[in-house]
Amino acid sequence: MFGTTLNRMIFWELVRVFLLSLGSLTGLVLVVMSVQQASQLGLSLAQLVRAVPLLVPSILPIAIPATTLFAACVVYGRLAHDNEVIALKAAGVHLFGIVKPTLLLGVLTTATTAALAHSTIPRTQQMFWDEILSDPEEVLYNMIRRDRCLRHPSLPNVLYVRDVEGKRLIDVVVKRRIKEKDPRTGAEVVMGYDMVARMHEAQLRVDVAAGTLSIEPDRLVIDGKNASGSAASSGAFVMDLPDSVTGKEARLKTSTLTWDELPERAAGVAAKLDRITRERAARQAEINQMDPNLRANAQAQIEGYNFEIAGTTKQLRNLQAEVHARPALAVSCLVFALVGCPVGVYLNRSDYLSTFMMCFLPTLLVYYPLLLAGTDMGKSGRLPMALGCWAADIVMGAVGVLLAWRLLRR
Repeated sequence: MFGTTLNRMIFWELVRVFLLSLGSLTGLVLVVMSVQQASQLGLSLAQLVRAVPLLVPSILPIAIPATTLFAACVVYGRLAHDNEVIALKAAGVHLFGIVKPTLLLGVLTTATTAALAHSTIPRTQQMFWDEILSDPEEVLYNMIRRDRCLRHPSLPNVLYVRDVEGKRLIDVVVKRRIKEKDPRTGAEVVMGYDMVARMHEAQLRVDVAAGTLSIEPDRLVIDGKNASGSAASSGAFVMDLPDSVTGKEARLKTSTLTWDELPERAAGVAAKLDRITRERAARQAEINQMDPNLRANAQAQIEGYNFEIAGTTKQLRNLQAEVHARPALAVSCLVFALVGCPVGVYLNRSDYLSTFMMCFLPTLLVYYPLLLAGTDMGKSGRLPMALGCWAADIVMGAVGVLLAWRLLRR
């Protein structure tokens, strides 16, 4: 690979442009992602500063393929613009010799991206959520400062405030939800509120060991079905911590699973799906033996099973898609390197802006929509999972092979 000065020169030029563009693109995406996470999670400045380095590995699988393509387009476009490709061919050098460096870059970036997706990114994602959720009380206060309310599907109460001063909640309204099962789906839905409490001031208390959240008022006014009036102190409103604060939601994210953990989690979800399916079949057999007048009410249980099966199936397919999506995204580095070399030569451009507009941007606008659409169709069952996740690589790889073949025949 490095048998000639030409190969070494091209490869190190590729590495130089690759590192320059990788640093720029990673920095830009990091700023956008940091602002997004701070907005969604209500992070303080100190939390954001500690969490930013943990976001970098998760950005690299997106940045590395794009910058591999950009580096190949720039370097080979410059070679063609300076007539070096023509000079090499006139000197009897086979053009495959200039393709070798970009293939080496593609192999190295593919291996790097695959290694990151194997365990580095999941572990840094776990560290990120551990860092963010290390102080659940602060997270909750930040969320309330941002939204002036605290609402979560797992909470029995909804909290509204006018202002937050330090650890004091000012002009607080707490509403207790009424939840009933939807007869069609079996899922719990909010049907209104059965109690409203108003407080001049209140404080949050989090017990991490017990997994509870307490709202402690100074004085409150209650309006409900079973009680009404005011009291100087009537104890705290105690409820379970939201899953988003305890870390339960984070632990269920596929991005936090290492490559070795994916099959184990998928096997567990598949076993759960099989158990629910068997329970539904057994219950359906019991219902079929019932009196027809009682069947209608019992049929709602089957709808509940159907709802649970649909959610579990979606979770299983997401895990199965992750097994294909991670290597597919890594292989895109090699695909882009293969595409970038002939396209750069054909475009014959030496400046960054022309390369960006004429090669880099159009290629990404083709690849990533194909990747997202194919993965979504694989998850929904409209395409085989492997075909859907690998469709973008197959299409762009075929284009790269065709362009490289035409280049070598010149």
